[in-house]
Amino acid sequence: MKDDKQAEPHDSDEEDHEKKPPGKKKRRIWLIMLGIGAVFGALLLTGLLPRLSKDKKRKEQAEKDANALTIVTVEPAAAAPDTTRVELPADTRSNRETFVFARANGFVKTWYTDIGARVKRGQILALLSTPELDQQVAQARASLNLARTSFERLRSIELPGAISQQELDEGRAQYEAQQAVLNGLLAQQGFRRVTAPFGGIVTQRNVEVGSLVSASNAEGTQLFKIEQTDTLRAFVNIPQNFVPGIEPGMTTEILVPEYPNRTFAGRVARDAGALNEETRTLLTQVQVPNTDKLLRPGMFAQVRFQLPRTRPSVVISANALVPSGIEPRVVVVANNKIRYQTIVPGRDFGDQIEVTKGLKGGEMLVVNPIESLRDGQQVEARKPKKEDEKPGSQSKPKAPERPYDPDRPRVETPADKKSDK
Repeated sequence: MKDDKQAEPHDSDEEDHEKKPPGKKKRRIWLIMLGIGAVFGALLLTGLLPRLSKDKKRKEQAEKDANALTIVTVEPAAAAPDTTRVELPADTRSNRETFVFARANGFVKTWYTDIGARVKRGQILALLSTPELDQQVAQARASLNLARTSFERLRSIELPGAISQQELDEGRAQYEAQQAVLNGLLAQQGFRRVTAPFGGIVTQRNVEVGSLVSASNAEGTQLFKIEQTDTLRAFVNIPQNFVPGIEPGMTTEILVPEYPNRTFAGRVARDAGALNEETRTLLTQVQVPNTDKLLRPGMFAQVRFQLPRTRPSVVISANALVPSGIEPRVVVVANNKIRYQTIVPGRDFGDQIEVTKGLKGGEMLVVNPIESLRDGQQVEARKPKKEDEKPGSQSKPKAPERPYDPDRPRVETPADKKSDK
């Protein structure tokens, strides 16, 4: 019995020992799960908190942007200056130019001047040989001698009634007629010497020794061309809208591409007095002194006029026009509020536009307006920033602006007020 009793406790201990491991396992499992949950929680907090912070900042920025005013760049509408600078293409010609033709039939015996030679008035350019004319002169001399002899014989008769007065008059008339024929032929012989009609420069020579010439002014028969280049003429076609400002004596500037840093003074000499019906332009002649011989006839040039403005107007930036819409409009900023204004544009100056109606000058206009702007919208107006060029900066230097480009169309730009002063 004792053994049995003593064995019972031992069995209970084994049972207790067998019951204890499952509890420890559960605790261990819970601890592991808690650890994993803590790790996942830490990871979740690590990724969630920054996202929540960013979302919060984003919402705050969105609210700030929603409440912020739209920023627009503005420039003032300036009153147009009293004068307008206009540059128009011109054809340059010599002050005097003419072709020299032969006045007698023959051939070239010799020539004395070539192209580029400067000649004086009356200087011999070429000498012609006229054998046929020389024979005609010899025949006329013989006829004149015969007529003189006959007339002298009639006049020497002293017997009254031997000859009538009519016979004597006929003899005198025949003698004078032969004298006139000889004088005409001698005058033609004088044309064997081809001379310069005025002082200038020889720009064409179309003859050689032995060339056959005739007394004709047909195209292609000219021997030489003489041009006087001390003064040039620039012919300009003035558009109708600028015609009222053109007056004789008005000073101008001549621009030539070969001399980009120099201008030549000119003066309006005369105009045609009537507009061309096809082009609606007025042909105007500008005299240009050329004492230094830098300009050559036939050069392409432009004439710059400073024309008085006939009516008051306003000049705005071309970027101030609203890009969309049927009517030309601009966006005016007054008291930090948007207002669309319809305008009537005038002349186009390239980067600037003339406004004849709709603006008085001084209005602040939005540059490059966006389509989302509305009438009455509150905005913040700012003037454009000008970047100051610093020495040693890496910015690309701007090329000097050419006074004009022969290939571009006519351009009109407002005159600078400071240059007028």
